[in-house]
Amino acid sequence: MENLVSNTSIAIDILRDDGAFVFHHPPKFIWERDSDSNNEPRNWYKYHFYLHVPFCRKICNFCTFERKQIRKGSIEWFSKLLDSEMNIYLQRDHFQEANIESVYLGGGTASLLGNDVIDHIILRLRQGFGLKKGNIEITLETEPGTKSLSDFEQIRKSGVNRISIGAQAFDDQQLKWLNRSHSVRQTLNTILAAKRAGFKNLHLDIMFGLPGQTMDQWKDTVQRTIELEPTHVSAYPLIVFPDELLDRSLKRNSLPSRPTSEKINAMREYVNEQLHGAGLFAYSTAEFARPGFECKYVKSTWDSSDYLGMGPGAYSRNGHILWENSVVHPNYEKKIIAGDKPIGKRHAMSPEDQLRRDIAMGLCLLEVDVNALVQKSGATFGGQFSKNCEELVSLGLISWKDSKICLTKKGIRYATYIMKLFTNR
Repeated sequence: MENLVSNTSIAIDILRDDGAFVFHHPPKFIWERDSDSNNEPRNWYKYHFYLHVPFCRKICNFCTFERKQIRKGSIEWFSKLLDSEMNIYLQRDHFQEANIESVYLGGGTASLLGNDVIDHIILRLRQGFGLKKGNIEITLETEPGTKSLSDFEQIRKSGVNRISIGAQAFDDQQLKWLNRSHSVRQTLNTILAAKRAGFKNLHLDIMFGLPGQTMDQWKDTVQRTIELEPTHVSAYPLIVFPDELLDRSLKRNSLPSRPTSEKINAMREYVNEQLHGAGLFAYSTAEFARPGFECKYVKSTWDSSDYLGMGPGAYSRNGHILWENSVVHPNYEKKIIAGDKPIGKRHAMSPEDQLRRDIAMGLCLLEVDVNALVQKSGATFGGQFSKNCEELVSLGLISWKDSKICLTKKGIRYATYIMKLFTNR
């Protein structure tokens, strides 16, 4: 950042606004592999639970999460191993004072799980992991066309009270270019079925900056989203990761080109304005909710909370310890059969690294309370941290008052750059 303050126009030109954010810090290439401490016991108190179902009907060209195309027997294989993984955690860790604050069944495609499997998972969380009775947020991530009215009625009885639907776009051609397996009609039918089953907390995922997407098409997606009256919306730019399938397709010109950076930003500003006017207020860089319907699990992934993830490739955090389950399915299976936690990588954060992570990732929620994070990490906020804040304030990207750092409107566009500045990446 050395010469940025003196030439703001140059500074803004080089800032990244790709929406990739900082999902992990410290960077994963320094995490330890297959550590001997994988099975060390941990105490769980307030935490969030995530399940990663690593199967999909088709492989979307933009997704980088762990997933494989579903085959006969995939869910049965996964369900048995998940049961064993839960047993291992109950044997190794301490859940006597545990209190699950939210549950998120995601993926991949979590809605490929049978209703009986979903019921069994929730029952096990109640029996040993600290999921209490009451209005605890339990989300099922749902691909359109995978659950019917009767399915929704059954899983609602099991305790699921929030449905997240990956609409992505209300244009069949755009869905085809993303290699999605559903149609607009299936999206509408799934939303209607969830509402008829009595779900009051309904979330929709929509994306902008898609190949060939025009502003008029984006406006249509936004307006149709509003008309469906969800309680929560994720509206985020398509991220093109280098050398992934989507990037290769765009370079081969087998897909239409994406909108320019300026058009993508105009799409961002349009959806922000329209959702706000419809009573859905931003509480993160990409999340909008009616008051009282902010997603607790989404917030936990950014706000320094503890969370326990199960399934191949799932992430977890307990205090200053981070870990990722084995991504390779045979390795995940091998560890579980051996009676070990299926951890592939782990990392123990230093106090300063914890503070860097929690400031950077916390900014996805638009503001962070530095004093609270300093107290939690045990690190000191000063020196380079303060210098970074002063420079970002001068660029109009953040406001900094007392212990609060907040993204400005301009800062939301360049959140990726700001987050990486705090992590020295």
